[in-house]
Amino acid sequence: MESIWWHIFDILGTAAFAYSGALVAVSRRMDIFGVFMLSAATAVGGGIVRDMLLGNVPPVAFRTSLYGGIIIAAMAGAMVTVWNIRAKRRFSRMMAALFWLYTICDAVGLGAFSVTGTLLGCHYYPQYGLFAVMLGVWTAIGGGIIRDVFAAKIPFVFRKEVYATASVLGCVVLTGCFYTSFLSLPPASVLACTVTIAVRLLAVKRHWNLPLIHRKRHRPYFFR
Repeated sequence: MESIWWHIFDILGTAAFAYSGALVAVSRRMDIFGVFMLSAATAVGGGIVRDMLLGNVPPVAFRTSLYGGIIIAAMAGAMVTVWNIRAKRRFSRMMAALFWLYTICDAVGLGAFSVTGTLLGCHYYPQYGLFAVMLGVWTAIGGGIIRDVFAAKIPFVFRKEVYATASVLGCVVLTGCFYTSFLSLPPASVLACTVTIAVRLLAVKRHWNLPLIHRKRHRPYFFR
């Protein structure tokens, strides 16, 4: 897909997710290789899943050095940010700011990749609206799932706040605009990205969560 809008959202999502992944790695005290792997997994993991579902092999991330350059620049920026805070002995006071920096970058990546995945689904398989939505969601959340597995955490998308749901809403908005011609693709893409980011940030701010499944204490060990 050669649309300039697709490339803009793809680069935006890659940079935002690479930075957020690097922040997680630095906070987990990983070495330089670990920082690179988490940054790369977050940035291109969802895109690789997307391309595999489309049969687009090798994935786009391996065909150009652009993504590698974005990842290296983002991880360098994340490490400089954290080291600068630590050097000035302001880490405890800056934790809230660092949290929101991570959250905003993650939300931007979520919104941008929701758009890129959905656009590809609509382009290659316009007869399957549900596939376009799911392709957008997997593009958006796939990298975060891989990141959390690498960081030895339960994937964020499965346990806390409205995350994948925000992506679903954005993908549905874009798919709906595509099929109804309510908006042309450029403004529809901006609208879908904005909806995803807004819902995600509001979920964090207002602590919106999906219902949890609670277990009883006497359940066997494998339910714990």
